[in-house]
Amino acid sequence: MQPNRGDQLVVAGMNPNSLVARNSVFDRIHRGTSFIVFIDGLIVMYLFWALASLISPAMSSLVLGFVTIFSFMTWNAYRSRAVWAYWPASILILIAALFFGLNALESLLFVIAGNIGGLLFLFLTGWATLGSFRRFMYHFNPMYKAGYFNNDSDGMDFKLEQGEMLAACPKCMAVLAIRPSMLSASDRCPHCQAPLIDPQLAAKYGLTEEE
Repeated sequence: MQPNRGDQLVVAGMNPNSLVARNSVFDRIHRGTSFIVFIDGLIVMYLFWALASLISPAMSSLVLGFVTIFSFMTWNAYRSRAVWAYWPASILILIAALFFGLNALESLLFVIAGNIGGLLFLFLTGWATLGSFRRFMYHFNPMYKAGYFNNDSDGMDFKLEQGEMLAACPKCMAVLAIRPSMLSASDRCPHCQAPLIDPQLAAKYGLTEEE
């Protein structure tokens, strides 16, 4: 894997041929993230309404109206790549991720207590938590920032070079351009720093850190 290509971010599961399609890689990621911002905005609206109802039912409608306007404006601006919406949109995703995480923790406690029926809800909320946190972390990726703030060229389109192939990180599922013949047990994902080759698999086939 070439060091200068390690920060390139690609949607997991993307068809390799689509990398050279008319729409850029960033556009595809941004459209998906914009949809997540919209859905998470609805969740944040419900969350703030529920909290306001517990504190003061009389002002719950006012809080709901304010959060609705803020969420819609943020989503619409984020979809259009407005500069001011970058971090507010990521905060909406983070709040939703924390909400999912609390629900996942509650479901886990139910399962531990013997309520096996909570396994499905635990899986759904756990998956939503990981997905939302992953989308939130996108906003710290320098290539994603470059694509968002630069409307002329996002710098994320690239063609596979001779001997390269696409492979997903086994932990964070970020798709990387790698050279299989040069991959060693010491190579790590540039996004989550997890080993690209499972240590047990490397030991099984005699791969060393130097290979």
